[in-house]
Amino acid sequence: MKKNKYIMTLILIIILLLSSIGMYIAYPSIHNNVSKSDQEYNITAYMSDEIFYSNYAISQELDKKAEENTSLDSYITAADNTSSRSYKYDFINSVQRKQTDLMSQNDFVFSAKNLKTGKTLSNTKEDILDIHSQPEIQKQYQWYVHIEFNSNGQITYQSNLRNQESIENQINSLFSNYNQDSNDYDYDVEDYVHVQTQLSNLKDISITYAVSQTIDSTSDLSLYLSNDSASDYMRFAVPYILGLCALVSIIIFIIPLQYLKEIKFLDITSRIKFGFLALFWCLIEGSLLTISPFMIRSIYSHEFIDFYKTFGMENFSDILTPCIQIGFWFIFFTLIIVLTYMIKYLFHKGVKAYFKENTCLGWIFINSHKLINKVINIDLNDNINRSVLKIVIVNFFIITIISIFFVFGFFFAFIYSVIIFFLLKNKFTEIKQDYEVLLNATKRLSNGQFDVDIHEDVGIFNPLKKEFAHIKDGFEKAVKEEVKSQKMKTELISNVSHDLKTPLTSIITYVDLLKKDQLTDEERNQYIQVLERNSLRLKNLIDDLFEVSKANSGDIKLNYADVDIVSLIKQAELECQDKLDEKTLNIKMTTSDDKIIHSLDSSKTYRIFENLFINISKYALDHTRVYIDVIDAPEKITIIFKNISEQEITFNNKEIVERFVQGDKSRNTKGSGLGLAIVKSFTELQKGEFHVETDGDLFKSVIVFYK
Repeated sequence: MKKNKYIMTLILIIILLLSSIGMYIAYPSIHNNVSKSDQEYNITAYMSDEIFYSNYAISQELDKKAEENTSLDSYITAADNTSSRSYKYDFINSVQRKQTDLMSQNDFVFSAKNLKTGKTLSNTKEDILDIHSQPEIQKQYQWYVHIEFNSNGQITYQSNLRNQESIENQINSLFSNYNQDSNDYDYDVEDYVHVQTQLSNLKDISITYAVSQTIDSTSDLSLYLSNDSASDYMRFAVPYILGLCALVSIIIFIIPLQYLKEIKFLDITSRIKFGFLALFWCLIEGSLLTISPFMIRSIYSHEFIDFYKTFGMENFSDILTPCIQIGFWFIFFTLIIVLTYMIKYLFHKGVKAYFKENTCLGWIFINSHKLINKVINIDLNDNINRSVLKIVIVNFFIITIISIFFVFGFFFAFIYSVIIFFLLKNKFTEIKQDYEVLLNATKRLSNGQFDVDIHEDVGIFNPLKKEFAHIKDGFEKAVKEEVKSQKMKTELISNVSHDLKTPLTSIITYVDLLKKDQLTDEERNQYIQVLERNSLRLKNLIDDLFEVSKANSGDIKLNYADVDIVSLIKQAELECQDKLDEKTLNIKMTTSDDKIIHSLDSSKTYRIFENLFINISKYALDHTRVYIDVIDAPEKITIIFKNISEQEITFNNKEIVERFVQGDKSRNTKGSGLGLAIVKSFTELQKGEFHVETDGDLFKSVIVFYK
């Protein structure tokens, strides 16, 4: 599965890289297809305006150089009215602006000569005045035009333009704008006004204008050309873009959908709601498509180089430019793959299913019932004011919307009332049904049927349903505990009676025997020893019973002190050594430290270890080893006693630590059944835990003291 995912991801990346590189390779062809005539037309359109005003600006500059006194007013005359004077002002203002920046032009160069005085003016070192007759100089310029005005003001043009008439027509059009005698409609005064201006032509001047092969990307001409040439680049790039998009789409359509789903990016995309996905796709892809002609043109207009120079990275241009361009198209074609995948996913899933699951309208349609239920549902645990306020606010907004329709509001109010009627009817029916379910379950529980469960959704009664389950479990648990308690009391009485009766009966019997006169001294001493032994057993049994009772009631005072647990275990072992030796039990103790100090009641803790050793001496298999592990951990101290049982272990691990419970069901041993109960009680009094574990015949007593 993972292998398929990685393979498909690699294939997708290869497709995107090949298509992106293919688009980048097509750049030279696109650039060549941007026809020279189109570039020539755009330059001519821009230069015609520049040339028109430059002619008069250069002419006046030559007159100044020749110390002639020619003013701009002499070139244009106007009638004595506001509109005509405005035309004259516009002309003079435009020529003056051109005079200001004439010599600083970096977009195009010029050379001019006054044919009458022989004075010249130029903003270039090259002699381009006779460029039309100098082929070597012509190669340095992509566009030039030579204009000559004779002594009568007639104009002749010479240029490298294939359509020379275009520059002539555009200049003549500008010239005719100032030569008019017409009525124009004035919208301010709502009347026709007479406009009369006359622009005189230049005489005895020859001017050559030229545009170099490379245009500065920051110049006005470059900015003008960029707007027009971008559309040209787009026009010639579209076939390549569409071709590669079609190729990528065909490949994606061919690949089975189950393989495409392995790609996590596409799988996530398919889960996005259609409205958001479409908005995002159109916004990003539309932006990329708009930028694309500027990206292509920027390579040939050297804009990237200028950008790199800003950051001092011009030396990396050969690497950065292809990476940026290919990365741009990589994103572009990725979105094409997303579109193709979504179309394929739509047809695979079905229009109806896709509408329901993947569109915002479908989501609203499916969840409208849930939304309505959310409004009219009342949570009994919630603040009743908040629930009522929620319904009132929603109702207020609906009524407000209805009131906007004025006359038609009655119609919408009627529809709204019908909808509310059926919604409330259905809601109250559901509440009644839910109530019946809860009531029946309660009746069954009250009759002692603990197996009753409520699996249905009971709506607003769901909080009660949860509490009902808790009540059922608590009631059942309480009954079981009570039954167990009664059983334990019965067993306790039975066990106590047996354990007390046995030594007591023996004592009575031997007292009767001692009353006989014919007893020998040896028999009397033997009977006295039996009486003493049974009396001590009865005393110990009663003492143990009182001790356990006091421990369980909590009526014991503990004297806490720092105790060495290891030493205490060894001391208890030493005291019980005789009993352990009787069964030839070998004690093996392992400790994490030689000394393990903890705050405990030393006497009660000693009694715990003593009882465990006594228990082992009674029930362990002869000639076996007893293992004691003492583990000192950061949060607790664990003590484990392990021995092999002499009898088969058939008792319950939890019951064996209860009072008067013995491993020997026949109760023939000398134990009282209180040893482990005392251990458990004394351990829990000191905030510890005690439990028993068995594994076959292995018996483990586990004590835990928490730090």
